[in-house]
Order: sequence, then C-alpha cells, then structure tokens
Amino acid sequence: MTNIVVFTNEETEFIQSVLESIKQKKPDEADYIVKRMMSLQELANTVSSYPSFQSTRTIGNSTFSMESLIEMICRMDFADQVMYVPTKVILGRSYVVAKINFLLMLKYESESIRKLKKHAPRIEELVTMNIFALMSEEVYLSLIQEKDIELEIKTRAAVRLMNIWEYRLSQSAEDYAPMLSSLWKSRKHLTPIYGTMMGMTEMLQMAKNINPVWFDFIGSSENDDGVFEALEEFLFNLTYEELLQIRESMKKNNIACINKKNIESLLHIEHFYSTFQAADPREMLRFFKQRKKNAVYRERSRTPGPVKTIEEYILLFMLKKELQ
Repeated sequence: MTNIVVFTNEETEFIQSVLESIKQKKPDEADYIVKRMMSLQELANTVSSYPSFQSTRTIGNSTFSMESLIEMICRMDFADQVMYVPTKVILGRSYVVAKINFLLMLKYESESIRKLKKHAPRIEELVTMNIFALMSEEVYLSLIQEKDIELEIKTRAAVRLMNIWEYRLSQSAEDYAPMLSSLWKSRKHLTPIYGTMMGMTEMLQMAKNINPVWFDFIGSSENDDGVFEALEEFLFNLTYEELLQIRESMKKNNIACINKKNIESLLHIEHFYSTFQAADPREMLRFFKQRKKNAVYRERSRTPGPVKTIEEYILLFMLKKELQ
C-alpha cells in the first residue's frame, strides 16, 4: 500500500499560516476550509487503502498483477476506461481534482484579503503543479490509445502512467514527465506575437526556459510536417484550419505582418483555443483537450492537419530515445 502525501511539510506550514490569517478576518470561512482540508486527507487515505498496482492478487480464478494491468491498458478502448481500470485510478483522479479545487478555494480567499494577496501566486503555482499531473496522465493515455504506435512503446508509456496513478503527486510533478512540465511552463509565459506567422519569435521566447532535450526533439523532427503543424497550434492558440485561412488571407491581400486584432477580424471570432496567460490554470488542461479533440477528428475523417498534439509527439520521441 502506498500512502499518498497530500502536502509536504513545507506546504502544510504555508497553508496553515494562510489559514490563520483567514481566520482572523473570516472565522466561519476558515472553519469551512479546515473541514475541506480534512476531507481531502480522508480521500487521500481512501485512495491509499486500495492495493498497490505493483501487488499480485488472485480473485476467484483470475490473477491480477502489474503485468496484466499493463497488458489491459495497452489494448483497451479508453472510451470504456471508467468501467475497466482499477477503482484506485478513478478515486485517484477525483482526489487530484479535489486537491485542485481546495487550492483554488484558498487562492480566492487569499485574493480577497489584502494581507494575503502576496501569497496568491504561490498557491496558484501549487494548483498548476496539480494541473500538470492531470495533463501528464492525459498525454500518456492519449499516446497509449494511438493505433500506429508499437506495443513496446505503449508498454513503456503504460509503466509511467501507472507511476502517476500510484503516487498522485506524492512525488514532484517533474518526476512524471519533466519534458512535458518544461514545455507547459515555457508556454504558460508565452504571448503569441503572430507577425509573419512563421513562429520564430514565439520559438525564441520558449527556448529561453525550456528543457535542452527540446532542441534534440526539434532537430529530429525537421522532416515531419505533423510535428510542426501541432507545434504551430500550440504556439499560436489557433487551429490548423484557422492557420490555413489566415495565411491564405495574408497572401490574397498582400499582408506581410499581422497582430491579434487582425486575426480576430480575419476569422470573425474573438477567441480561438483556450488561452491561459494570467488566467485560471485549468485552462491549460482545456487547451490540451481541445487540440487533442481536433487531432482525433482529423485522423478519423482523414482530413489534413496534425493527428497528434505536440505533447504526444514529444513523449513519443522520449520513449523511442530510451530504446536506442
């Protein structure tokens, strides 16, 4: 049995200090937050009480082990995953969502009290770390369900997915998928310039803070149009189809450089994919899911454009590299 650590000692000390300040201003609300923190601990204990994925057990005539679970993950249709994955997986995901909601509640309270406003960014960082954990799980699941990926790669992805399921952020978020975490952190602080729509300015902005493995990935993908189409969606917050429309309009109207207002005018819309600059960290997960949904549609309808997200391409590159 693996005991999930809800908060580290340092995080607990920080949260307690925030709660003390809330209690001085809003005692009833502080009591409510304390109760939710207790509920979160109880949920973590419940998840921890379920057998480890590394254990082997026999129920009736069936034997369940880590190997059998990996085999099932690699062949299952994820439309049915709720009914087939272990209960610990479903409860664990609910636990992470509950933890995110608890931290957001703490953030909202901090923003309403002058003395605590300075702590809001640190709380948001804790929220973001948990969002990264959920996103890592989503990327691994997405990659495993791809039909054109060899079983050995899927098996490696499944082993790492089980590690996420087992520990649920008792470890550092970067332990799950350091390259993905680096990518998302870099993108979180990037504001698309658009300009000539070549993406060079955006790429240079990202390069300042990203994991060096990124450059190996880009170098190895120079002949893969799908990778760069997925990257453009990621950089510009625009769908592949919208990018085509914009470039056609630029060419037709002899426009060399554009900005966000120009794009809104060309597309006749105000918003594209979700943006997450100075916004709710949950929008990052939504941004990934939007791009994944479009990629799946293109693959099924056999229409042009990327059939994977940039996250999946990166994870696939990392897993293949391990086999070399």
